Amino acid sequence: MLGGVLAAVLVVPALGACGTSNRDWIADKYARAGHDTYRSPKAPQAVASEISRKFKPIGRVDDMATRGAAGGIFLQYPKLVVGVLPDGAGSRITVDNPRRGYDRYHSHIGGVWLRPGSNGWTTGGAASFRGGGPGSGK
Repeated sequence: MLGGVLAAVLVVPALGACGTSNRDWIADKYARAGHDTYRSPKAPQAVASEISRKFKPIGRVDDMATRGAAGGIFLQYPKLVVGVLPDGAGSRITVDNPRRGYDRYHSHIGGVWLRPGSNGWTTGGAASFRGGGPGSGK
């Protein structure tokens, strides 16, 4: 009986976390600093590691070693780009759809990631397109 209760206590929180999106999880974990922008007192490397452990990115660019405070860590997901940038002693975290994120951070990621398609990227990082022209799928 006790084993069943313990199992139920452990399973219910795990099930609740299954439906959490990257965007929602970031909004819950970090302090809001603006529209789709958040703040953490932790260094960019620590924040990017936390996010990557929770949601495995399909691509990652870290140009802080070469660009210092002008650089950042950029996480690529099929439907999001997460930028983790130095902000004083902490980090500024931005969450964008693929096209906006690609355009915003092109100088950091443009030579590494392909331009996203109309539906973001596939899990392999290729441009993903939604639908086709007249008669497609017939």
